[in-house]
Amino acid sequence: MALVGFPNSSIHSTETGWRVAASTSYVIPDSAEMMTWSIGNQGFEMTLSSALPQLIHDQIRPWLSQWLATHDLSTEEIRGWAVHPGGPRILAAFQEAVDLPADALRHSYNVLQNYGNMSSATVFFILQQMMQEENHLPCVALGFGPGITVEAALLKRN
Repeated sequence: MALVGFPNSSIHSTETGWRVAASTSYVIPDSAEMMTWSIGNQGFEMTLSSALPQLIHDQIRPWLSQWLATHDLSTEEIRGWAVHPGGPRILAAFQEAVDLPADALRHSYNVLQNYGNMSSATVFFILQQMMQEENHLPCVALGFGPGITVEAALLKRN
């Protein structure tokens, strides 16, 4: 079975040894105006509040810790983090909030630097880089969207 949406369609879950063990969504309370999308004359127009990194910093860890606990895991046990790079301030806020080591988000920063923010597909580019290395499982993939909605997947070995 192919991992739908990967930039390289030859990547299959049986080849990589990675599988989605769980997924969830969470809407951060009182965050509707932090990220907005609208259709304008030139296509989609997105706005991000300058307060978004602080909101992520303040809200993400309690929710993430609770969700991981339902899978008998803690943030300290996660070996790989594929965090959507909405921007360097968002990545820095997440990294500080979850108390991650300096290089924990290196793939997210690398994809941001080399490709920019490609919306939802960006996480797949990060995962593709991570799959080329060892020791990233269990992994949490996270993306942020309007709402602020957090989409998360827990990836484990087949």
